[in-house]
Amino acid sequence: MPRYELDGKLFWNVSRSGTAVTVTSGKLGNKGRTTVRHHPSTAAAQVHHDDLVIAKAREGYKLVETAPPEPIPVDRTADERADALEARIVDDPEDSEAWMVYGDLLQRRGDPRGELVALQIAAEAERVANPRARGAAQVAVGRYFATHAPALLGSLAKHVKDVRDPAAAPFLWRSGFIHRAELAALDDPGAIVNELLQHPSGRLLVELAFKADDRAEAVEVLDAIARMAPPALRELDLFARADLADLGNVWTKLPRLRRLYLTARSFELGDLRLPDVQRARFFALALSPRCMDSIATAPWPVLERLELRLGNRYNTESAAFEHVRPLLERADMPALTHLKIRGAPFAGAILRTLAQSPLARQLLVLDLSHGTITPQDGKTAASSSRFTQLRELWIPFAGLWAEGARALEGITKHLINDKRGPLDTLEHDLGVDDSDPEHYEDVDE
Repeated sequence: MPRYELDGKLFWNVSRSGTAVTVTSGKLGNKGRTTVRHHPSTAAAQVHHDDLVIAKAREGYKLVETAPPEPIPVDRTADERADALEARIVDDPEDSEAWMVYGDLLQRRGDPRGELVALQIAAEAERVANPRARGAAQVAVGRYFATHAPALLGSLAKHVKDVRDPAAAPFLWRSGFIHRAELAALDDPGAIVNELLQHPSGRLLVELAFKADDRAEAVEVLDAIARMAPPALRELDLFARADLADLGNVWTKLPRLRRLYLTARSFELGDLRLPDVQRARFFALALSPRCMDSIATAPWPVLERLELRLGNRYNTESAAFEHVRPLLERADMPALTHLKIRGAPFAGAILRTLAQSPLARQLLVLDLSHGTITPQDGKTAASSSRFTQLRELWIPFAGLWAEGARALEGITKHLINDKRGPLDTLEHDLGVDDSDPEHYEDVDE
């Protein structure tokens, strides 16, 4: 009979025999109390058994050995094969063939994640073939997860509202493992990240998104990431209602990162060397000169999309055009097609510089919304433009419409008023308002 214990004080045992579920519980060292519940069918008994196990796991009970396990011969060849497959998955988390072989190996070891790998890959193929239907493999995934949730989640179960759903936040499963974690409004997120990255189901995590309400929470999570250095992580999405320090030590631990989204009241990026990043977004109340220098000089050989928010309504040192200009004049970002620099008081200078830059010939989308552009900026940019593929140009029409706007219509397929885009609510989202004495600029001074 499996035995569970809590804090070295309480024990709890459960077993099913036919349609009967037997539970024994009490204080360690005592005989405990035994109850037996009968059900109309063995299936109903199994469901009740699994519900009880899940509930106890969420309460913090841990499975303990009741007798020394039989020694298992060490298969060094299998270990080496598993290591090679994990390395292959780390190199390419989308390698479905590696996942299938790895799942087969886990099945032979008796690991419940092994069968889940095969089931989820089959379910994904079903979903792609017919997105509107719920196929047999997708149903099988749900049933399997409900049955094996205690073994798959272990101590992580206490953070999950519905342990029967592998697509329910905060842990989203794919190919038999936790593929994405979405952490928000959870106590002690740093400890959760540390626990997740050490758990067998989370050590091949590919995407991590978290929201922190204060600096302490953000620092704890970032420290856990830097300490654990998740090898397969490809996406990091951080939102913090706080001022952050230099994050350079984090990037050295995530050399394979492909998508980086960072939003906070302020931050410094340090030595930003992430050559595999394809999409990056940096939003702050104001990007500092040093932060902008990090972005402008970082190696971006495969960067496709870059989003910046330069606006500064606050008494904070902000990057000037001289800090942005080196980025605009680069000729070594061959993949960049989408450039969004919002809230720039010098948006007109950005447009004029880009119009003559090597980047002009490759840009498909240029977003300068919520900035400042004069009619002369528009006419100058249009007269010297090298834009040949530009599909969308987002600009503020205030003070520009008429001659300047008409001139710009010739350099893009779609000239779009930034009023058609989403409102800039960053200050509100970050919990800063006009009464904030730390950030708000006093116009009377």
